[in-house]
Amino acid sequence: MNLALVQKGIGLALVLSGAVLLALKITSIPETKESWDAWASPNSGTFLFIGALAAELLFLAARFFLGYVHLKSKHLGPWGFYPLIVFVALSGLSGIILGVASLAIRIWQGQGYAAKT
Repeated sequence: MNLALVQKGIGLALVLSGAVLLALKITSIPETKESWDAWASPNSGTFLFIGALAAELLFLAARFFLGYVHLKSKHLGPWGFYPLIVFVALSGLSGIILGVASLAIRIWQGQGYAAKT
């Protein structure tokens, strides 16, 4: 099995899934805003919505950046790679699957922290 091809496939899956999630999030913004306003106390729903939106954007940015790292075969240090994996995994079930696959690729390449010790 060609490791570079698998790595590019995971990178492409991360970028495409990020694009699909971004499109879905953009189309559901009005409904989500109404939901937050109905759920929260008066005048605090907007701030909760902005906080949730910022978290979602962070998770999507992590997904796109990890996909870019895989597509370009870049190497990140452990302090950059592992938090990125956590943010991708927090973005949902597909993020967990792609994060575990990214972690497996990293360890398979011998670039993981456990492989160096």
